[in-house]
Amino acid sequence: MKKKIFGEVFGSALLVFFGPALVIMGGGYNDLLGPSIGWGVLLAVLVYAFGPLSGAHFNPAVTFMNFLNKEMKGTETIIYIVSQLVGGLIGGFVLKFTYQAYVNGAGLKWSTEVAKNHLNATVFPNISAGMAFFIEVILTTVLLVVILVLNDPKTKTYNLQAPIAVGLTIALLVFAAGNLTGASMNPVRSLFPAIFAGGLAMQDIWVYLTAPFVGSIIGALIHRYILTEK
Repeated sequence: MKKKIFGEVFGSALLVFFGPALVIMGGGYNDLLGPSIGWGVLLAVLVYAFGPLSGAHFNPAVTFMNFLNKEMKGTETIIYIVSQLVGGLIGGFVLKFTYQAYVNGAGLKWSTEVAKNHLNATVFPNISAGMAFFIEVILTTVLLVVILVLNDPKTKTYNLQAPIAVGLTIALLVFAAGNLTGASMNPVRSLFPAIFAGGLAMQDIWVYLTAPFVGSIIGALIHRYILTEK
């Protein structure tokens, strides 16, 4: 179990740090191509690196779906989610500490810069909370279905390429919906940048804390009634 805990803590920390960092410290992006590729490559690398240890969930929605599919026991599910939260907290703290040093070194003002980028926390200034919730449910469901198919014993033909497929899926979803909701699909990914950024990022955080779990339920139903032959 210690290897699983290490994989989820360390992987979640890297996700929460490097994902937002590549956007807010990687230079100005005029479109979503750079961030989508960055997020996709990051996820592919993390899945390759930590998949052998923990299965590379890094996402309570993935863990909860596995629990619903009876692939994980309740105790293990709780341990995984707590590990992801601890990792997210560490990653968020390192993100804030590093970006604050970057802002100070560049002679900029923390409050002004964070008001612009929200530490890459996921926000939806152009649509309603209800629409943002719906979009996040759809995005999470798509991601989880891809994961289900890649891991299904009867369909995992390209097992070694699975992390690349997950990364490409993330990249496409970010490219498609990044300007709408930030394409989170992960409560941990949204929560900790929002905590350290505050302001707008925390106003409707409930959307990102609940929608992925609805996607988990839909994914579990698809697994039970479509992918499972019994």
